[in-house]
Amino acid sequence: MLGAQRALTKLRTSVVRRGISAVSGLLLAGACIAGCATSPARFPAPLVVRTEDAEVVLAYDTNNDRRVDYWQYQGADGRKHALAYADDPTGPGARIELDQVPAADCPHLLLVLDGVPFDVVADMYRDGHFRLFYPPVRVVCCFPSMTDLALNELFHAGPGLGYQALYYDRAAERLSDGHATYLRGDNSPWLAHVHYRCSLAWDMLVYLDPQTVFHHELTQIARRFAEFERGLVRTYSVGTAGLGTRGGRAAIEKYLADVDRFCEQLVYERRGAIKITLTADHGHNLTTNRRVDFDQVLRAGGYRPARRLASPRDVVTISYGLVTYAEFHTRDPAGVARCLLDQPDVEFACFPDGDQVVVLNRNGQARIRRTATGYTYDCQAGDPLGLAAVIEELRQAGKVAADGTIDEAALFALTVTGGASPDSSAGQLDTAVDASSYPDPLRRIWSAFHGLVRNPPDVIVNLRDGACHGSGFFHAMIRQVSSTHGSLNRRNSLTFALTMVGRLPPALRTDELLPAVEALSRRVAK
Repeated sequence: MLGAQRALTKLRTSVVRRGISAVSGLLLAGACIAGCATSPARFPAPLVVRTEDAEVVLAYDTNNDRRVDYWQYQGADGRKHALAYADDPTGPGARIELDQVPAADCPHLLLVLDGVPFDVVADMYRDGHFRLFYPPVRVVCCFPSMTDLALNELFHAGPGLGYQALYYDRAAERLSDGHATYLRGDNSPWLAHVHYRCSLAWDMLVYLDPQTVFHHELTQIARRFAEFERGLVRTYSVGTAGLGTRGGRAAIEKYLADVDRFCEQLVYERRGAIKITLTADHGHNLTTNRRVDFDQVLRAGGYRPARRLASPRDVVTISYGLVTYAEFHTRDPAGVARCLLDQPDVEFACFPDGDQVVVLNRNGQARIRRTATGYTYDCQAGDPLGLAAVIEELRQAGKVAADGTIDEAALFALTVTGGASPDSSAGQLDTAVDASSYPDPLRRIWSAFHGLVRNPPDVIVNLRDGACHGSGFFHAMIRQVSSTHGSLNRRNSLTFALTMVGRLPPALRTDELLPAVEALSRRVAK
């Protein structure tokens, strides 16, 4: 195992130095260690389940001697709020109330998964999973809904270089070396903020043997977490990205069940002196996606696909991951945006124009403007984001100013939860909002061009679920994209948070999550 890892590290260095030519060798070396990862501990199912004094008592045999040695107590809300051990030194079966364990006196595991849609977690919670946690809440990531962008926001790490490791450096007028940028972590300032993220060399297996990567990660996360007696331990799993992309919803449900058992095991081992928070970077569309190409439609519109902007009709298209949006660099954003609408899988295109962002689809055009208190959405024709009814409801509620500025908090609540109360967040799918609509759209589109990255594109197109864009090599390697992400719509954008610390608000933006958890921890500590 050690020798294989050393060989893989050497090849990783070769990739950084020599680029794509070494990738195939790195993949082969990665296969050498695929069998070295061990499966994580699997917590047993309860031996006995009974109702006692309005509680559900779950009794476990944790050492396979056919005798009960561990109990969990589930309250009327379905949450496991207390534990007991047969070998407790204060007396067999003495109860440990989880909410009374001071957050400041125990370690707190933050586990960030890659690519989990909120509704899958909500359904699993309703079916009885993750009951050590308070109900799941929605987390709205940035647009495009991409890992580095979301985790830079989660950890307040600052902007990356581009939406993906392959980006167009406008100052140098050239494309980055995408593979080298990725393997060096140049586009991932968030890496400096985590205690565990598997070696980037393992990423070569993420889409070839994701189960091996995932099991390796859980094992290593448990080992890393064991080193801490208190404080927030920040960890991330990339293996879940490959599992979801290759296997869709069934694979996501399976690894979430593994994560649930993993958390149960940690809580058992720490005898309740632990806090855990689970979240993910973005959602997933749970749809089989075919790869689309834009070269033909650009040429038909009189543009020239190119690697640099040498002439006014040149367009640089970023093709790297397999995602449900696409980005373009051009000297003619308005013309290219209209041209790209001829691709049937494009829902809308957007581009900055002075102090506004233009959004257009085949039926209309609107302009987004940032004000001191919110955003305006001026439809010049049609309604490309489908916000007319939402804005009218907010206007009737007094949430739209005379100059057209829409109250930002009110727009967030209505487009994300439909105005749901905190109690409605557990296991409930959105009913007041269309599943295909766009959560928090004005802020997210505006931010995509203003501060999210150092090298934003000139045009973004949002793709329909069922179509993805990106690397032809990547697509050939994994063969079928059973689920992916990137677009503005709900399933791509909404992920989840579960925490043992306390009840979170029903919906949060990615950058609001850790401050909210920290505030709960301080409150519990008091």
